[in-house]
Amino acid sequence: RLPAAGAHLAAARERFLASEPVDPKAVREPILASWWRSREWNVEANHLDLSYLHAPDLESALARSAEPVLRRLHEQLSGQPISVILTDAAGLVLVRLTGDRDLERHLDGIMLAPGFSYAEEVVGTNGIGTALEAGGTAHVFGHEHYAERLEGMACAGTPVRDPVSGKTVGVIDLTCWRKDADPLLVSLAQATGSQINQALASSSSSRDSHLLQEYLRACRHSGGIVLALGDDIVM
Repeated sequence: RLPAAGAHLAAARERFLASEPVDPKAVREPILASWWRSREWNVEANHLDLSYLHAPDLESALARSAEPVLRRLHEQLSGQPISVILTDAAGLVLVRLTGDRDLERHLDGIMLAPGFSYAEEVVGTNGIGTALEAGGTAHVFGHEHYAERLEGMACAGTPVRDPVSGKTVGVIDLTCWRKDADPLLVSLAQATGSQINQALASSSSSRDSHLLQEYLRACRHSGGIVLALGDDIVM
């Protein structure tokens, strides 16, 4: 179920920002943990002014593998107020596909756009940055966001991982208006993340795959340390 997005949660957020005690039952544990991280990073809750970092790398293995998956999903969501967003491992937005003009303009206004970072240390609790920090799927709705300007949004993000190393290489995030949020948003984000993971695995070089197989074989037959070196991978 979606968490409550009403006055009770809003009041808990205000108490937290005022450094007053917060009833842990009023806020989900992952969100409260993210609020604490946001405070430690000195994220401004009442101000959102991000800097454009640099043009996204659309020739990376992640971007190339994800492109057909994202396009298919965007076509399936045609006309729906949902934005499909892909970021790199640092939370930098690489791709944003939105099927609604009003939502598109709003996302521009809050700088959830290619070239800007939505890492938790930059904007506080959100589906992208919190998924990266937690290392798993994160869903953030309404007043659960740390920054005030994000309170009207709902988002669900899930990490994308390298098929050989298992390292997080990015996040797939679905963002919509809070009023349009649906529990299936989380499931759809996870399913899309799985498709991108499969696409990455299919496009990974046979050399890396062979190296992984040899590494695993050596691990099974060795009682000591095993080290494998590739062109750009160490296991």
